[in-house]
Amino acid sequence: MRTRAPNKEPGVSTARLADLFDGTKWGEDFSREEVDIIASHLHLATFSDRENVFREGDRQDFMAFIVSGMVDIVKESGDATESVVITLHPRTHLGEMAFVDGEPRSATARAKGDVTLLVLPKEQFQAILRDHPDVGVKMLMKIARLLSRRLRQTTGRLVCAPL
Repeated sequence: MRTRAPNKEPGVSTARLADLFDGTKWGEDFSREEVDIIASHLHLATFSDRENVFREGDRQDFMAFIVSGMVDIVKESGDATESVVITLHPRTHLGEMAFVDGEPRSATARAKGDVTLLVLPKEQFQAILRDHPDVGVKMLMKIARLLSRRLRQTTGRLVCAPL
């Protein structure tokens, strides 16, 4: 299982990227004009079955939206065993924590079957913030809501867990 940077797939038009992004859950929250702006900063990447999108501890700074396929989020334990924390499905996203806080990846993301992702590198997001601050802030607020929701879910599971 190797990890590689999500290289840009050649020959994909911005209009096609916009259509793909519009098909994600994120696309539902943005106007077509905003989707077009975001899409101009995305690129498409593909991964084969069991190929790592990123590994726990990596310092890559991108987030991605799943166009097709599934991605397992895997956590390694101290004894080198792995546990699948969650399997992410098409239309969802991954990688937002390291994207926001700049810390190493907290888990491994591994393709489960062939996977196609829309990738947003951090420097491209910073370009959105600079050139289209209204769209960038809207994206930041969406990330904040998603992180808040996940924290609430985790807190709920911890409270309900037997001691």
